[in-house]
Amino acid sequence: MNKKNSRDILFGLGIAIIAFFVYANSLGNGFTLDDHAVILDDRALKGNALSLFSMVDAVADSQRLPFYRPLTNLTFLFDGRLHGFNPVFIRIFNVLLHTANAFLVYRLARLLFKSNMYAPLLVGLLFATHPLHTEGVNFNAGGRITMMACFFAISAYLVQNRSILSKKTILAFVGALLFLAGLFSKEIGLMILPFILVRELPDLRNNTNGIRMQAVLRLAPYLVVTTIYLVMRWTTLSKLGLQSSILPGMGTTTFESVNITTDFGTRLLNNVYIIPRYFLTVLWPTALANRYVIPEDFNLLALPLIGAWLCILAGLGWVLTRGRTSVSLFGVSWLVLFWLPVSGIVFVPGAPLADRFLYIPAIGLWIIIADQIFRIIPSEMETVRWYRFAPIALILLVLAALTVKRNLDWKSNFTLHTRFVQQFPENVHARAGLGKVYYDTGKEQDLKRAEDEFDKVIAIDPNFPMIHTYLGNINLNMGDLDDALYHYGKALEVYPLDKEAHLNRGITLEKLGRPKEAYTDYLFFMTMPGSTDTIPGGRKHAEQRMREILR
Repeated sequence: MNKKNSRDILFGLGIAIIAFFVYANSLGNGFTLDDHAVILDDRALKGNALSLFSMVDAVADSQRLPFYRPLTNLTFLFDGRLHGFNPVFIRIFNVLLHTANAFLVYRLARLLFKSNMYAPLLVGLLFATHPLHTEGVNFNAGGRITMMACFFAISAYLVQNRSILSKKTILAFVGALLFLAGLFSKEIGLMILPFILVRELPDLRNNTNGIRMQAVLRLAPYLVVTTIYLVMRWTTLSKLGLQSSILPGMGTTTFESVNITTDFGTRLLNNVYIIPRYFLTVLWPTALANRYVIPEDFNLLALPLIGAWLCILAGLGWVLTRGRTSVSLFGVSWLVLFWLPVSGIVFVPGAPLADRFLYIPAIGLWIIIADQIFRIIPSEMETVRWYRFAPIALILLVLAALTVKRNLDWKSNFTLHTRFVQQFPENVHARAGLGKVYYDTGKEQDLKRAEDEFDKVIAIDPNFPMIHTYLGNINLNMGDLDDALYHYGKALEVYPLDKEAHLNRGITLEKLGRPKEAYTDYLFFMTMPGSTDTIPGGRKHAEQRMREILR
């Protein structure tokens, strides 16, 4: 083994080791945010492994989501079977997955930069250490799907490249299977296909029939597995009334009835704020949050947004003109194509802006940054001086330290939302999240703290969903029936189909000696779709009280 190859292996392993140790302090973290609904409470994860390939994600029976990700769910099923959802082992799997991805990102960059060994090292280290990726690694339910898609997508590309170089068509079948695994992990895996097609273009354009035919044979497995995936996804989603076309994203009235949708124009307009906000997170990673709010009025942010867009367009203009290289063009293409599925152009339920959405797209940004830096710093061994890399090393150390610190925020819902409130005290989601953490304990002293947080939420946004319901529940629990009745009434003004508010207002009205009014709320609760699924014991209680009132 020559010196260059040994250094190549050393760099790859070094990146993987750094990635692991940067996230090692997250191994003691527990479950946060949607982990309970998506992992711990998902009945599908306690069933048959094969049945996952004919099911979709669901927070509740009444809120099925058009996310067909059976392979990721299969890993969660194995977590349950092997160790009963022990968070330590789930965290180990996630950190090892990120470690493997860091190594693969280095190998991808190594393929692009060819003779330059230091630029790929920088790409891998940026991916391994930047705090932007902490949500992807620490958020068990929301992050693993993206990390798995990343692993299989890059693996497919690297294997396909090896198939081209070695002229071994059998490797293309392996690459296609890896590609299918990426699709089964998360829909974003589809975006690696254009890169594979472009990689095959020289051979497809070759006039030699044998070479052209080999390229066609290498691409054929990808066409087959893509068809298999689309048919399986469409069959599953259409059976549940969530998709009308075999093309992803084509929803139905059933889909729109169980998910809050926004129109296409609004989704595009939101990106006027979202894109600069992402770049701010990259450049200033102390501003990370587990939930972002898109302002309703951009006029208040006109000057900062204009300045940000001028910087973004200037940077893009440089990369496409004076700083143009094939590597940077690859990075731009990667950034744009992997960002499109989470841009809102195709509607998907969930947050319009989240750090984990950039886990894969940001790889393109790290490639661009490394490429432009090494256009300035010579990469030949005889001209490299350590002091030229000192600022880069310092930046990487700071990024790693911020990542280690951010990992601790994800220890529990309490630490996550407490940090959120400290960063953004006027953010309604921060206050509501912390209040919900206190509320869920059920302890009297914590209910008082929850009430204080919920009151602050109402002061910021009087129509914030569910807050009046929680306040009503707290007052009902404490025996303050008049205040409970007031808050349930306000909750139903905000959202007339609030099942819990109807049920508990009925209970409150009974306690106040108003059984006829209580009967109306019980009846409304009983006739609402999904009410018996979302509130355990609610149907039995309502039926019993209705019989008593009629008696």
